[in-house]
Amino acid sequence: MATSANPRGKTANLRFKDQGDFSTPAGGDYIQTVFYSESLGEAEGLESDDLLGSERNNNRDQEKPAPGLSTHSGDVVVPLCVNHLPYWLTGLLGAPATTGAGPYVHVFTSGKEELPYRTLEFEKRAGAAFFQHVGCLVSSMSFNFNRSAGYRQVTVGLVGRSEEKLGASAAGAPAALLALAQIPAAKGVLRIDGVTAADFLGGSLQVQNNPAADEALNGTKYVSGYLLDDPATGSGAMQVRYKDETYYDLMKAGEPIEVELEFALSATMKISFLMAAVRFEKGPFAPISGPGGLQAELTFRCEQTPTSPMLTVTVTNGIASY
Repeated sequence: MATSANPRGKTANLRFKDQGDFSTPAGGDYIQTVFYSESLGEAEGLESDDLLGSERNNNRDQEKPAPGLSTHSGDVVVPLCVNHLPYWLTGLLGAPATTGAGPYVHVFTSGKEELPYRTLEFEKRAGAAFFQHVGCLVSSMSFNFNRSAGYRQVTVGLVGRSEEKLGASAAGAPAALLALAQIPAAKGVLRIDGVTAADFLGGSLQVQNNPAADEALNGTKYVSGYLLDDPATGSGAMQVRYKDETYYDLMKAGEPIEVELEFALSATMKISFLMAAVRFEKGPFAPISGPGGLQAELTFRCEQTPTSPMLTVTVTNGIASY
């Protein structure tokens, strides 16, 4: 008797396409991309229903429950790849403005009023089980930028409408997978007001769209969509080695500064995250915990200015459009 080939992550595939409306799965040919892990799914709990006078066996055991509210959310962890990350940036920030003729420069900016709903399809059992997620909206994106081994990874937060299990793919005939151009996690440059930061050890960045479920009744058990009424936010932290009071003075002043994170493979293959106005929150600076060297962690939040959005992401690569 031969061994059996059980489902495993190695054989999984991810395809997606933007939808025409919130509740209808996208048709036609999808786009295939890469990922490390996912936790996306529809959830529906059960609620106690203390109905009196029904038939029962005894007066102590709980009885039949009522359905809870249907929710749909989760994360997809993807590589910080110069070619593939723009797919997720389009979901987070909307379509880019593209210029150039190879290399191409794609500029994504925060603050757009309309963002795409997407259908995501995960092939979990090769050729036999396809989990289709409808009405997905990118709610957040976050990553760390400490120097480390391997490739840099990005966590994409999603909310959605519903999930269906299909026996065959609905993704049509996806085009060939774009070439991988992953950023090593040892790479990265941080600039403050255009100058490369000294003694910078790493940190984290999180951007959130803060969508709220539209609870309007629609004849189904699902939400009617998502509302972008609350402000989009950006926040994070930086770790710096304490050599002098430069960063303390920035924190103490409380004035906004420009911060740019750049991850580059070459001059024509790179991603830049430009935060027009970053304000450090005041707190303990470089606490002393022993005889060794000191470092400080500075938390920050981003804001727009009268002339610039909160976040501008510029991707330079060889892809003509997204």
